[in-house]
Amino acid sequence: MQRLIVLLGVALAVALIAANVAIAHAAGTLAEGQQKAAAGDIKGAMEIYQDLTEAQPDSYEAFAHLGGMQLLDQRYSDAVKSFQTAISLGDSGTRSFVGMGMAYLHMGQLGPARAAFVEAKSRGGDADVDDIIDWIDSRAPAQGAAHP
Repeated sequence: MQRLIVLLGVALAVALIAANVAIAHAAGTLAEGQQKAAAGDIKGAMEIYQDLTEAQPDSYEAFAHLGGMQLLDQRYSDAVKSFQTAISLGDSGTRSFVGMGMAYLHMGQLGPARAAFVEAKSRGGDADVDDIIDWIDSRAPAQGAAHP
């Protein structure tokens, strides 16, 4: 009986490993998504990244890349959600904050855009971030927005 339990356990483990490999293979890879994006196939890259986020829901890389493709596809609110998820999963650099800021800008939400760019700057963003913050600051008073 013990031998049967061990055999069933091994068989189950092998089946789970095979299923995970199949899911990962079906989802594609970050590199495949990057190749599609570089070739101008934004929809194809977005599909790969979406599949990756479903197959690997703890991958901040997949969510950050998905957000970038959604931004390019003008799906701004979806991009914000993807960038927020990437950040919550551990994306500690500037790219998700810059991407989120760009999405907010395109949606006309200057306050959240400014906050995202300020956070990007605090994480080591470059001088372009300062220029964008200055541009927002020059627009905000005309829109009645307040900022620190």
